Amino acid sequence: MGVILPALSLALVHIAGDNVAVVPAMASLIGQGIYSTVFFAYMIFGSIVAGTSAWIGAKSGHELTAVVRRLLGLRGKILLALALLAVSLPASALTGGYFAGQLLEHLTGLPYILTVPFCIMACCLLAADYGRELLIISNYVALLLIPAIGVMVFMLPDTFTTISFTNLLSLDYSNWPLVLALIGYNAGGMRSILVVEAGTYFAHKNYAGIYLAVLAKFFEGLFTLLLAHIALLGEGYGVMSLSIVANQVFGSWLAAGFNSILVCILLNTMVPAMLVNAKQLSIITRLHFSSALALAGLLVWCGSFISLELILMIMSATGLLMIGFIGWIAYFLHKQGDNKLQ
Repeated sequence: MGVILPALSLALVHIAGDNVAVVPAMASLIGQGIYSTVFFAYMIFGSIVAGTSAWIGAKSGHELTAVVRRLLGLRGKILLALALLAVSLPASALTGGYFAGQLLEHLTGLPYILTVPFCIMACCLLAADYGRELLIISNYVALLLIPAIGVMVFMLPDTFTTISFTNLLSLDYSNWPLVLALIGYNAGGMRSILVVEAGTYFAHKNYAGIYLAVLAKFFEGLFTLLLAHIALLGEGYGVMSLSIVANQVFGSWLAAGFNSILVCILLNTMVPAMLVNAKQLSIITRLHFSSALALAGLLVWCGSFISLELILMIMSATGLLMIGFIGWIAYFLHKQGDNKLQ
């Protein structure tokens, strides 16, 4: 229980745009193949990446940026910034631009071309520490996703249909570009930083931090499988699949409440993502934080008009790069053979 409860908490923190938006939307496109795709992306490769990131923290006793800077100096700091941006910027365009814009368009009736800049501007202002109370409220509202999904599970017919192991484990059914894109989501942005810091925190407890990270990713994978299952059973064919299913199950009024929960989740995902984007751009360009944040917002806005398929293909490539970077850091630390960086 000493690891399970923190793992559940870490898994809950990691619920983001890929879990509630990307996976359900892709479930409506690739059908049964989503099961094996999620299984490999989260519960196999995602767990390996999370475990490796936690090992870096446990081995070095430092958070990720400090590890890279101590290993490679200023050049390493810039390399890490580029690696994080390569994943975080397209992920931000997908979460805070494409999906948040579509969801807000559905809620308000405003055109997509207006909802996207509104979402990005709101996230930038919150990242700049304006309206902190709104972000706190949003965090609490986002927690309502768990009971809302629980109610949806019991209201949908045949929700407890067994998923065959053939669908779950088959390499043939898996959508490998999507697997790589989802791994990129997990390896980049705040997630890898959080996992490394968790490993650092538990460094004095041997491998507890690594077990925590792997177990958290496994729980996140289970929950994401459930969301994909709901999207398929509810026949939520569209960009915001869970929103469509909620409208069928709850009716329009309660569905609006569910959509508000999804907005809060995307908001909670985007604010730290914009902080990451701004800080990394500031490192590369030497711009002041506010200017770097404005530049990040502009880049995310431009990226939100790229097609979903192209963004996912970009994230497949950048995800591979980030995995390679984390693996290289782990190898470098292992080669050093020290328990702590001096």
